[in-house]
Order: sequence, then C-alpha cells, then structure tokens
Amino acid sequence: MRLSLLLRSRWDVMVSVALSRPQVIAPPMSEIEKRFQSLQLEEERENSLLCNFELKSLRDERLIAKRAELEREGKELSELDEQIGVANAQIEDEWKKKGEQLVQSLCLNKPRSSEDKDERSLRRLLDRKLLLVVRQRLGQANYESPWILPQTKHLPGESLRETAERCLGEIASGVKATIYGNAPIAVFSQN
Repeated sequence: MRLSLLLRSRWDVMVSVALSRPQVIAPPMSEIEKRFQSLQLEEERENSLLCNFELKSLRDERLIAKRAELEREGKELSELDEQIGVANAQIEDEWKKKGEQLVQSLCLNKPRSSEDKDERSLRRLLDRKLLLVVRQRLGQANYESPWILPQTKHLPGESLRETAERCLGEIASGVKATIYGNAPIAVFSQN
C-alpha cells in the first residue's frame, strides 16, 4: 500500500549533474612562492649529486674551453672535436625550442586570453576549476530558473545513472565527460 501511495504522489524526481573541468595549468605563483621555489632550487643544486647528463655538460665545458685555447695557439683540433661530439648545450637548446613550441601550440603561455571572455569555451580560465551552471526553463512556460546545476526529470523505468547521462547529453552533447558512481551524492526536497 505504501508503494502505491508513493507511485501516485505528485512529486517528481529530478536528477542534477555537476559537470566540472579541473584546472589545466597551475595558477601563477605568488611572490612568496617564487622566493621559496628559488631557495629550494638553490638548496637542491648544492646538495644533490650530479647525473650523467650534468657530468657530461661539465666535461663539455672544459673541452670547449680547451678547444678555444688550442685554437688561439693554432694547434690541431680534430681529436678534441671527436671527444666533444654533440654538446649538451645544443641538446638543451633543442629541448627548449620544442618546449616553447609545445607551450605556444597549447596556448599555455597566456592562461588569460581572448577565450576568457567566451563563457561557453572550455579553454577559458585554464588555471581555475570550472563548474557548469545553467538557467533552465522548468515547469511553467515563462519561468526561468536561477543559476543551477543542469537537471532533468527522471523517467519511469530509467536508472538514476541513465537519467544523469541523458541530462548530460541534453545540456552538453559534444563534451567528453565521465560519470562517477551509480548512486546520488545528495538529496534535496522542494515543494
């Protein structure tokens, strides 16, 4: 009997979806964070052991200095050039160029860009977490809700997860998203 009363009640079950995009890049460091980072890097340089790449870089510097000295004296350099080979400085320059190209191609060098003004873009405010809120027309024809999480009415025979997936598809059909879990996170009753 109780179940039949619930089925005949005039309450609608609504499902809301919290669609969030985590930050893509780290926010800019404050002045204190910058000073702390430089202090940590300096301490790390002083206390750490050198890896093979760093040892080769030091050897390259010595060989290049020796090469410049022999060049001034006018002596043979072919044997020294073989020892130097490809200097680590050249490799580091290539890495920096590739890194700069990557940063520019992903627009990571300007987290606050023209896309920040486009409130529909997922590429805006890359250094902040975004949460989708919408204004929906619910119930009455002329009524528009305040800013809320996207929601839709639960249909009979549908699981809550299926309703959540349908809600997400109706609101943001082109967005690749993952739904975590099968059970509701919160319950809210409203007359």
